[in-house]
Order: sequence, then C-alpha cells, then structure tokens
Amino acid sequence: MEKEKVIIGSPIAIAETTLIPVVKSSLSCQSSGNIIFFSGVKQPVSIVVASPSAKKAFEITGKEIPIDQLIQEVPDL
Repeated sequence: MEKEKVIIGSPIAIAETTLIPVVKSSLSCQSSGNIIFFSGVKQPVSIVVASPSAKKAFEITGKEIPIDQLIQEVPDL
C-alpha cells in the first residue's frame, strides 16, 4: 500500500515576505511473511513567495508557475 498527498508546509515569515513550502508526503507499507515494513518520505515540490506587493509560485527547480495552477493542485493554499 502506498499513499501520497501534497500538503502545505509551515510558512516562514521574513520581514513583510512569507515563504510557503508545498511538499509531497508519501507513506508506504509492505508486508513479507510476518514482517511489515513502513517507510515515509517528505519532499519539497514548490514554494509560494507572498509579500504585500505580489504573490508568486515557483517549482523546486526555480521555474515560475501560475499561482492559480498551484491552488488547483493544493486547494488549502
């Protein structure tokens, strides 16, 4: 069994700018006989930079993406 979810990380405020990380959380469970293996991974996917003058979103590679696209993928944003 494997479960993936894209979630919002803890926002970081610096002066009047807020950085909001968007992360993918994966949980995996496998069994082999009487043994059960669990593993989990949390990795950054993108980041939102919000200030009073602008709101921008970037993939982890640095490429700017439309913030509306990211909101569709992560409605809690």
